Amino acid sequence: MTGLLSRLSRWLIKSPEEGLRVHKAVMRLLAGVKASSLLDVGCGRAAKTEVYAALLGVPLKDVAGIETNRAYAEAARSKISVYDADIERAPFPFADESFDLVICNQVLEHLKNIYRPLAEMDRVVKTGGWLLLGVPNLAGLYNRGLLLLGRQPLSSAIDGPHVRSFAHSAMLAFLRRNPNFRVADCAGSNLYPLPWPLLELVNGRFPGFSTFSFYLLKKVRHDPAACGWKPGPSEDTVFD
Repeated sequence: MTGLLSRLSRWLIKSPEEGLRVHKAVMRLLAGVKASSLLDVGCGRAAKTEVYAALLGVPLKDVAGIETNRAYAEAARSKISVYDADIERAPFPFADESFDLVICNQVLEHLKNIYRPLAEMDRVVKTGGWLLLGVPNLAGLYNRGLLLLGRQPLSSAIDGPHVRSFAHSAMLAFLRRNPNFRVADCAGSNLYPLPWPLLELVNGRFPGFSTFSFYLLKKVRHDPAACGWKPGPSEDTVFD
């Protein structure tokens, strides 16, 4: 019975289209962006990176990616310049203000140290440029229901790859701590457990209730020393 209910729920939400709905939300946020250079942090095989570049009219010679998975990086190198960097420990291999747009989508939840890579993104975005971040939303409606029932939220499954969780309102407050940026827009994707086609109709709206949240930030000044994306005081966790 459990397996049948699971298959039914996946059919009702058209679960194979989850990635497509995420992609559509990102593309909508990028629609108002102008850029002539692009960095995709966690670019994978660069399939979506190519689409971003095409939307913005950025030549692929002016597109770079960071990817640590060797197989993904090898595939991406046939399209763009790809760099292998331990973004939790090492600086990005780019000069200050190198890119008009930096995208980091569905990466931060895999990291223990989010502060160094965020500070590096701040550093390499040009003044007047853009930063787009996407993360799973711990406060998504479906996760709220699971927690109410005493169940583990999907955004931080015990046997899953995510080591950090982000609730939309808290993420917004955190992003606003950095005076070098202003939040220009935000969006959501996959408002589960709404069924399709209602799910499609509201895709991009209601980021506080959606399964994934996305943030478009405009860089208003270049002052790496003033970056407000820093850890709070703690004696229990050390970030190298």
